[in-house]
Amino acid sequence: MDNGKQKESKEKKVVTTLDNLPFGTDELIENMPRKYTNELPDGVTSSMLYGDILRIAWPSMIERTLAAFAAMVNMMMVGQLGPWAITAVGLASMPRMLMITMIMALNIGSTAHIARSRGAGNREKANAYLRQAILLGCAVSVLIGAVGFSLSELLVRLMGAPDEATLKSGTVFLRIQSAGFIFIGIPITITAALRGVGNTRAPMIYNMIAAGINVIFNLLLVEGRWGFPRLEVAGTSIATLAGQVVASIIAVIIIIRKDNYIHLDLKAPFRINTDQMREMLRIGMPAVGEQVILRTGLILVNRVVAELGTNDFAANQIVMNFQSITMINGESISTSATTLMGQSIGKRHPELAQAYTSRCRRTGLVFSFVIAVFFIALRHPLTRLYTDNADVVATSAFVILILAVYQPFQAAQFIVAGALRGAGDTFAVAVVNFVCALILRPILAAIAVLFLHMGVAGAWYAFLIDQIIRSLIISKRFSSGKWKKVFLVSDGN
Repeated sequence: MDNGKQKESKEKKVVTTLDNLPFGTDELIENMPRKYTNELPDGVTSSMLYGDILRIAWPSMIERTLAAFAAMVNMMMVGQLGPWAITAVGLASMPRMLMITMIMALNIGSTAHIARSRGAGNREKANAYLRQAILLGCAVSVLIGAVGFSLSELLVRLMGAPDEATLKSGTVFLRIQSAGFIFIGIPITITAALRGVGNTRAPMIYNMIAAGINVIFNLLLVEGRWGFPRLEVAGTSIATLAGQVVASIIAVIIIIRKDNYIHLDLKAPFRINTDQMREMLRIGMPAVGEQVILRTGLILVNRVVAELGTNDFAANQIVMNFQSITMINGESISTSATTLMGQSIGKRHPELAQAYTSRCRRTGLVFSFVIAVFFIALRHPLTRLYTDNADVVATSAFVILILAVYQPFQAAQFIVAGALRGAGDTFAVAVVNFVCALILRPILAAIAVLFLHMGVAGAWYAFLIDQIIRSLIISKRFSSGKWKKVFLVSDGN
């Protein structure tokens, strides 16, 4: 066995059913049914596919759970300062999340192409895409950070800051995040590349450590414990960034190790490959547009809610915090859908791309029902972890019921959209999100809150309708089979 194969064999954690199958034939591609089929290749069972899905998804699920937990601790700690602090962090978090999702979306192109290269067994090409992804990720992270820093006060003001104290605290939070945004962008870029080859354990490790550091510094800096200064909202921003700095260092150490399937050779020159960069951007740019649309739509809805006052907006932010937890299910299994779709394309097996996606969706639905029951049963005690304000608790607890109802729809649209992205069908997903998230949801929220006077709940009823419609349209897009045209132009390399 040669040295290259020895190194590849060590990466046991990324082995899937696809690795044990021969490459698909032109006859298989040409005769593939456009609509859904239950047929699987000989020797392949549903349990094997479910095993692949969970093997990729569970580290991502743990990683995202801990990140959400750290965000919850952030909000709980500042919540002890009063509803104004929750509002300040909530307002600043909206443009921050837009910045983060832009860099995440840009890297969907690298995930898809690295996954295809992995499926085709072309390690050299996977590493070439990795280099281009890091070049692009670092450059865009610096640019986004600079823009965010210079426009911090304006952005927080546009989010609807109700007073100068909230504006000042939110601005400080966002400036700290923007100043260190390169340390947020680096692990996001490396994580996207590793997920392309199915390696979700490494990101789990460095993001677990980041979450732990975040929590520790929150305890020390928000209220000032054990000799540390009381920095309040600024303290929670510093705590978050400290975790990201450590995650960046560990992620770089992991990716330069040569025993990984993909690794970064620091001795090789960093040069732009225009063809590969163009291929990544062809998939990534529509995804960036999609995320800008989603976040802009969310900002518009939150801007409407901000008109209701500090207590109602604080309740809204608490439920948004819980929503970030419920999204873990769909996002984690969506990672499996994207990775396995891309690898199926690389191995030229359209029937497995389809089979993986349908089983990803079923897995997500099971988890979504469990999550819904959990939040319905514990909505009051969970809300009281953030604040003892009776009005805020009552409003939050009611809205959580709406959040629970739309869990199956949220999971389905996340997962199927992830599969479509893995196939490169990012434009269709962006169009659906444009119509639903940027037009339909804000209009419905404005009508419900401002004209029907339904309060915070009105905005979340708009979320419910949005999720149902989006889930149905995206599922219809997948079942149409139009995404399968990628197999007709793929050469398997």
